[in-house]
Order: sequence, then C-alpha cells, then structure tokens
Amino acid sequence: MKRLFFPITKVLIIACLICGSNALSLADGVDGRTVLKNMLEAEGKAVFAAHQVTTLARGPAMTSEQTVYRAGFKGMRIEYLEPPALKGEVIADDGHVYAHLIPREKVLRVGPSRLKMLQTRMNEAHTGFKQGALDVSLLGKDRIASRDAYVIQVKPNHPGKHPIRKFWVDSAKWVKLRTEDVGPDGTVLSMSYYTKISFVDRIDPDKFHIEPPRGIRVVKQPEWKTAPISEIKKIAGFEVLEPTYLPKGFKAVGASLIPFRRNRMVVIRYSDGVSSLSLFQAPGRVLDPKFLARLHEGPVKPGQGMYSWKTDGVNLTIVSQISMDEIRKVAASVK
Repeated sequence: MKRLFFPITKVLIIACLICGSNALSLADGVDGRTVLKNMLEAEGKAVFAAHQVTTLARGPAMTSEQTVYRAGFKGMRIEYLEPPALKGEVIADDGHVYAHLIPREKVLRVGPSRLKMLQTRMNEAHTGFKQGALDVSLLGKDRIASRDAYVIQVKPNHPGKHPIRKFWVDSAKWVKLRTEDVGPDGTVLSMSYYTKISFVDRIDPDKFHIEPPRGIRVVKQPEWKTAPISEIKKIAGFEVLEPTYLPKGFKAVGASLIPFRRNRMVVIRYSDGVSSLSLFQAPGRVLDPKFLARLHEGPVKPGQGMYSWKTDGVNLTIVSQISMDEIRKVAASVK
C-alpha cells in the first residue's frame, strides 16, 4: 500500500490550501482575510521561476532542493537538485498530463494532471472560508527570498489542539514564499520555502512537457475516478467502510476509485479545512503478501501519520497529520 502515496516532499510542493477570517490588521491596512484571498487567487495565475528547499521533519528527516517553474494552473515543472537519491528527477505538468521522470529507475511515469487536484484544494479552501470553518491570524511581516512577505497562521475555527499552517505571502505578488505545517504540540512537521524567485511574463509551454529520453520506459499511471461516496460504493466491487467517529470539524470532501494491482482501491478524504485525513481501503487479495503478513499480527504504524489494519477481509490505511491518538479513534470506529 505504501507505493500508492506520493513522497511527502513532492506532495508539499504541489499542494495548495486554505483561507479564513482575520485577527489582526497591519498599519498599511492589510488584514489576514485579504492576504488569504489574494494568495489563493495568485496560485492560479502567478508565473515565476524559483529555487526551493523542502524539509520533512517527522520520521526520518529529509531535505530536498528543487528548481521550480510555475505558470499558474497552466503549467508546473520541478527539477530535483538534492539529495543524491532524488537528484535528476523531474516532474512536469501542463494542466492535462502529469509526468515524472526517474532516471535511476529508467522510467517516465505519466498520468492525469495534478494541477487539477490543486484547483480542487482551492475550491475546498473557498468553501471553508464561506462556511466560517477556518480562522486566520495575520502575525506580521518578514523577508523571504529577498522579498517582503506577510506572515499568516491558519487553523480550524473550533476548540482543541489541531495542526496549523503558516504562510509567508509575497506582499506585492501574493505568492506563497514559505509554508510550515505545525503539529498540535507545536512541532514543525514540514516546511517549504523559496531562497530565490523571479517573476516573469511567460514560460515556454515546452517546459511543462517531458519527452522520454532513449532507454526510458513509459509507464501510464491509473486514472482516478472521483465521485460522491455513495457512487463509489456502488462501483467499488467490495464493501466500502466508513468511520462513525471523526475529529471535531472534519467532514468528507470526496472519494476516489483507483485501479491497483489489477484490482481496485478506494480512498475517502476528510478535512477540517486545514488538515486532511485519507482513508485507503482494498480487499486483501490486492496487497503485497509481506505487508499482509504484518497486518495479521495486528495494526501497524508504517510511519508517522500512517496507520494500517485489517477488518472483515478489507485492509485499511489512514494517512493524516493529526495526532496518532485521534487516528486510532477514527480507525476503531470504521465499520
């Protein structure tokens, strides 16, 4: 099941998030609400090239460096520079096709655009804003990549300890220059920031396409069918389970059916507007036998924020940044 999940450093790069209400206004009249609104709009329009550093602090710590090209939702390219294990990998997305070149494996993986996923996250952000589910505080100003930035903090608009997110937003172009995910205990779980950024009028569309070099095998990734949970249940081919308990503020935001090992896997995603929780499930016959053997011994925690178990012939994994205690509560309620 692990092979389903994108490396977290890559997920962070293409993920866009949230909006909310304000707690502070600066002397120049800008408030948190305005900063979030402008940041979300810039996500789909800004055109730039940048050098980026991404650090994953949870589990085995890892830092990677990339050259990033963005043309709003029309194109994205990420070229990995460090560490050696990722150096030479390239991700390109032209808004229609997502391609990931992995030279060491001599493979080019292609599939549906991930930029469309980014647009979906933005729609969820606007929904959270309209429903008053989020709270945003304007913390002040800072300098990132030699540019002035507003610093904002976003969290669910309900009591309790929950992961929060901080953004450093360019005060002229409204682009995210730095993002931090902070756990309920105040630990920084991950961060991603630009060290250099250049805004341009246009990037050649060819930049967002990868022609497979000689000797590189092209592998097509499966199409994800996204639909309401009720529809996914009808076509899954096995009984789809759901939790009866969710942390306060969380609700279902979508479900997908994924072709996997000549069979099918279902993922249901829940969110409180800041954090997400994904529940993956599949019949035992489609999973790796070694992984199944571990599940027979009881629930396993493959890594920080991941928890797997088996019930009634269905194998399940939860992936989330919420506390492990809450993850276990959700898992125990799945029926």
